[in-house]
Amino acid sequence: MKFLFVGAMNTAFGYFIYALFLTLHASHNIALTIQYILGVLWNFKTTGVIVFKNRDNTRIVRFFLSYVFTYSINLVCLNALVALDVNKYLAQAIMVLPIAVLSFLIFKKFVFKEK
Repeated sequence: MKFLFVGAMNTAFGYFIYALFLTLHASHNIALTIQYILGVLWNFKTTGVIVFKNRDNTRIVRFFLSYVFTYSINLVCLNALVALDVNKYLAQAIMVLPIAVLSFLIFKKFVFKEK
């Protein structure tokens, strides 16, 4: 449940950034990149502390790597949807749930897994 709450908060923040930069006439690729860059530190703290009860800042490298991985998948899928003539706002909205599920699994198994 905590992941859903924090995930919704983080997703709202990220989508707002994406939509803001689209509205400012940035390409969807630039908007997605800025969304991920701004989201990394914010999401690391909210997800780590609230969801996984982990304050270990040394896990930031794993967290960053997980973001590079999910960003890459998101970017490929977003470009595919846009190439299919899906609206750029809708295309990213479609990607929110699959990327959130993938992120949770990576965070649980790779980033915040207890030793």
